[in-house]
Amino acid sequence: MKEIFGTILMKLDSLDQKVDSLDQKVDSVDQKVTKNSIEIESIKSDIKTIAEIQKAHIDQNERDHEKLFTFIDHEIGLHSIILKKLSSDVREIEKN
Repeated sequence: MKEIFGTILMKLDSLDQKVDSLDQKVDSVDQKVTKNSIEIESIKSDIKTIAEIQKAHIDQNERDHEKLFTFIDHEIGLHSIILKKLSSDVREIEKN
C-alpha cells in the first residue's frame, strides 16, 4: 500500500511540475500578447496619423491645382485679348 501511495505522490509531484511549467509558458504567452497588443495600438495610431497627413497633402494639392488652373485660364484669357488687340492694330497699320 505504501508503494502505491508513494507512486501516486511521485505522479502528483510530476503533474505539479508540469502544471507549473505550463503556468510559466502561459504567463510568457500572456506577456507577449500584451506586448503585441500595445504594439498594434501604436501601429494603428501611426497609420491613422499617416492617413491624416496624406489626406491633408491631397487636399492641399487639389487646392494648389485649382489655383493654378484659375491662373492659367486667366492668363490665356489675357493673352487672347492681347492677341486680338494686336491683330486689330496690325490690320489697321496694314490698311494705312
